[in-house]
Amino acid sequence: MVLDAVTKAIASQALAGKGTVDVLGGVFHLELYRNFAGPGNILSGQPRLVSVLGLIAVALLAGYAWVVRTTSYAVAVALLLGGGLGNVLDRLLGAPGPLRGGVIDWIKPTLTSGSLNIADLSINAGVLAMLIALTLESYRRPRAGTDLDVG
Repeated sequence: MVLDAVTKAIASQALAGKGTVDVLGGVFHLELYRNFAGPGNILSGQPRLVSVLGLIAVALLAGYAWVVRTTSYAVAVALLLGGGLGNVLDRLLGAPGPLRGGVIDWIKPTLTSGSLNIADLSINAGVLAMLIALTLESYRRPRAGTDLDVG
C-alpha cells in the first residue's frame, strides 16, 4: 500500500501533461490517467457506486483476514487487501471529493490496453495467489472414496 501511494505521487508529478511516455524503446508505456469508473471502465458515470463497492470488498477481505488459517491464503488476502486499500484511499481522498475521487493509474503495458497502478498489480497477484491456494488445498484434502479397505 505504501509503495502504491509513493509511486502514484511520483507518477502524478513526473507524468503530468506529458501524454504517453515510451519506455524501453516503446515496448512499455507510462501515462497518467484518473480512473473514476472501476476496472475496464465498466461503471462509467458511477464513481460513488465504484467507491462503495470498493469499501465493501475491503471490509469483506478484512473480515476474512481474521479467519485465514494457511500461509497461502494469508498471502492472497494480504495482496488483495493491500491493493484494494490503495485504490479505495484514492477514491475516498482524491479530487473531486469523498466517494467521487479517481484512482491514479500510470502504467500502460501496451498502447491499446487500459492503464493500471501498483495496487492493481497487487490485486492481480492476489487473485493468482488465491487460485494457487485453492489448488493446494484441493491436493491436501483427502478425496472421498480413496481410502479402500482391502484387508
